[in-house]
Amino acid sequence: MHLKRSLTLFDAILLTVGNVVGAGIFTTAGFIAGELTVPILFIGIWLVGGLLTLCGALTYAELSSMFPRSGGDYVYLKAAYGPKAAFLLGWVCFWIINPGSIAVLSIALIKYLNGLTEYYFSLNEKIGAIGIVIFLTLINYHGVRLGAITHNLLTLGGIFVLVVLVVGGSLSNNGDWQHFKGNEIDSISILKLFGPSMVAVIFSYSGWFVSGYVGDEIKKPERNLPLSIFIGTVIVTVLFTMINITYLYAIPITIMKGTINVGQIVGKKLFNPYFVYIIGIAIILVVAASINATILAGARIPYAMAEDGLLWKSIKSVHKKYSTPYLSLILQMITACIFVIVETFERLLNYVVFIMLVTSIATGLAHLLLRIKMPFIHRPYKTWGYPFIPIIFVSAYTWIAIQVFITNPWTSFVGIIIALAGIPFFYVLRKNTEIEVASD
Repeated sequence: MHLKRSLTLFDAILLTVGNVVGAGIFTTAGFIAGELTVPILFIGIWLVGGLLTLCGALTYAELSSMFPRSGGDYVYLKAAYGPKAAFLLGWVCFWIINPGSIAVLSIALIKYLNGLTEYYFSLNEKIGAIGIVIFLTLINYHGVRLGAITHNLLTLGGIFVLVVLVVGGSLSNNGDWQHFKGNEIDSISILKLFGPSMVAVIFSYSGWFVSGYVGDEIKKPERNLPLSIFIGTVIVTVLFTMINITYLYAIPITIMKGTINVGQIVGKKLFNPYFVYIIGIAIILVVAASINATILAGARIPYAMAEDGLLWKSIKSVHKKYSTPYLSLILQMITACIFVIVETFERLLNYVVFIMLVTSIATGLAHLLLRIKMPFIHRPYKTWGYPFIPIIFVSAYTWIAIQVFITNPWTSFVGIIIALAGIPFFYVLRKNTEIEVASD
């Protein structure tokens, strides 16, 4: 049994958008306003961050067209550097990044649900989070189409509220365009643009490459994979920029500074107090979409590793009826539930943030390396502006990784140790297995 190509271009685009648009867009603005007090920089950083992300999208797009199979970065790193580098990424994703992200988002979703329904009922955070993990895993267990339909509904619902906030808010008379005045820029302001605020913005954009993880299940992948990454990134960039313009129209940057629940305050200011509940529903929808996307895509990494003989053979099993990697989904679900119970996931995720950045850098460099290493392989899409676009992407992410390392050197070092700890398991699991370094 093999995975079936059931996902359309529309599904793949919404997978990208839904995985990126999370609760961060409702909460990050207050931090950014504290770092960048100049309105044009407050808005501009989202455009710059979006353009840097677009450079990454164009870089990944070529790789996804070359290797249209499940696994994403794992497949690209395997082709460029060999199975060991790919295994270390897959190992960290398998045990920490994906189940940890699912656990974090599930508990966050319960917190938002409790905040919205506090006068009616309140859910136990751990039991509720485990219930969400199991429920969404079961949906994806019963078919990638069902998982995609669920994701599409959640994503479109959240985007609809955001569009209402942007369009309706800008047409209301409750804001003030005078909030955009005062754009005196000095050298210190420019330097801050590429400091901690840019790190926060880049992380808000993270997850734009998710469609690459389900390459075996996308129709016409050579065309639709790169298109989904590119179009999804453009949509998110426009959406994030317009939302922050709406925020600044509603309240001045001095009041926004340090505010966590910016989205709810803006909704109340531009519409009425009851719109806070609508924003709450939007947050719930986009967080649920992010969980679903992580569950759907995350299970394909161990599936790809097992197909290459780098994980237990049973993990590549595909359900006879539903055509899903069901054992991979179940193992991911169990690990996420354990993280919810023991409450160690947030620290683990902090440890591997640096590794996540290094992986993106390594993938960008893999793009350049494979142009030399595999010059004759078919590339249905070639990156616009090569080699400048990949170089810009790699340079930007290297700068951000350096910032993260300087800020948290010990945490970053522990992340490296966690990744390298997978080396012994690589040799154990690879024993007596022939590995083809270059993917078809």
